[in-house]
Amino acid sequence: MNAFHSYDIRGIYNQDFNKNDVYKIGYFLPKLLKTNKVLVGFDARTSSPEIFAYLQKGIMDAGADVYNLGLSTTPMVYFITAKFKFDASVMITASHNPAEYNGLKVSTTDAKPVGFDTGLGILKKMCETKKIEIVQTKGKIIDFEKKEEYLNFLRQYLTDFSNLNVAIDCSNGMAGL
Repeated sequence: MNAFHSYDIRGIYNQDFNKNDVYKIGYFLPKLLKTNKVLVGFDARTSSPEIFAYLQKGIMDAGADVYNLGLSTTPMVYFITAKFKFDASVMITASHNPAEYNGLKVSTTDAKPVGFDTGLGILKKMCETKKIEIVQTKGKIIDFEKKEEYLNFLRQYLTDFSNLNVAIDCSNGMAGL
């Protein structure tokens, strides 16, 4: 797995990491962060649904529940992580990188990022050395639609710009959401 970096797990999907790696990451993440529920959101990249499928399978095989935020922005995942007091969250994204890239941004309590020195290094070692033992009582998927709560939070910062003419090109990114 060449996708583990200082602040995230990211690279060219199916080259630097693949669905089997993602499954292992999902499986060991609840153990690493000592939780039985993981919030997960994903961006619009074509590989994101497959990554989400294998990540959620790993999380559930470890006995933890997946709170599916669905199509999300990274700030939305961070906000929901903190507001609803999740001890683990994952945003599936490669941010600004080209389309063939994807990755995982892992956060813990209060949406604090988990970096290589604060857990990703241990997670990598677990994925490489530990044996997977699927629990008898698997976790479940809980749809957790909270987009409106995030938008309400943002609305408090709006100012009157009705006198401006504005054009926005959201391109292919998540800003269109």
